[in-house]
Amino acid sequence: MARKRTKQKITPLIVEPHPKDYNGYPFITLIQYHCHGVDQHILTVVDNADEKQIKAYVLDFCGPEQIDEEMVITIANEWYTKHRDRYPVSFEFSKMGVSNQTAKIFRTFNINFVSRVIGPMAKFPMGEVKSVKRRRRKPVPVGVEIHKKLLKMD
Repeated sequence: MARKRTKQKITPLIVEPHPKDYNGYPFITLIQYHCHGVDQHILTVVDNADEKQIKAYVLDFCGPEQIDEEMVITIANEWYTKHRDRYPVSFEFSKMGVSNQTAKIFRTFNINFVSRVIGPMAKFPMGEVKSVKRRRRKPVPVGVEIHKKLLKMD
């Protein structure tokens, strides 16, 4: 007997700033993720978010993955104070040469299973593809002389 498909009720995502009495790092975001009937509270540094997913570095996984949590927090703090409006934190990890380590704690959360976000949620439009118009290469006419110039490097 086939089950009748019902439309699943999707709860809207609630994004809140940190409470006024919060004294922690300003770049840390708490994500409430609903998985297998249980709400999980996950400490993260959000890399990028769009209407379908949140990409973040999960600080709770630093211990099991044997990654120096202080190093991740130091780099994220540097990024947040100087470059948070210019590019995602993953760019900063790449510039510092630790992206292969931090890739172990990088996770993507489906927005349909996230019910609440407390803290900053960085959004950078990365899906845009800009086309570049190139001019066609024109062949050199037959009667034109070509002089090759040698560059002198002194």
